[in-house]
Amino acid sequence: MDIRFLIPLVALSIPIVAMVLSYREKTQKNRLKELELQKEILQLEIEKQNGTIKLLEEENSKYDKIINERK
Repeated sequence: MDIRFLIPLVALSIPIVAMVLSYREKTQKNRLKELELQKEILQLEIEKQNGTIKLLEEENSKYDKIINERK
């Protein structure tokens, strides 16, 4: 291959490489944001379940008192 063809080929490949790297960076940032949102959703679900557990424990305690009063 002649050097005259190699230089323009390399010159054309530089913008293509830049576009590919830019796309990969955006894709990775989007994936990171998606994972952060999933983490936040899971944390909120855990808080909701902890609230439900607390309510069930209070209800259980109430029924335990009723049962113990009848004995």
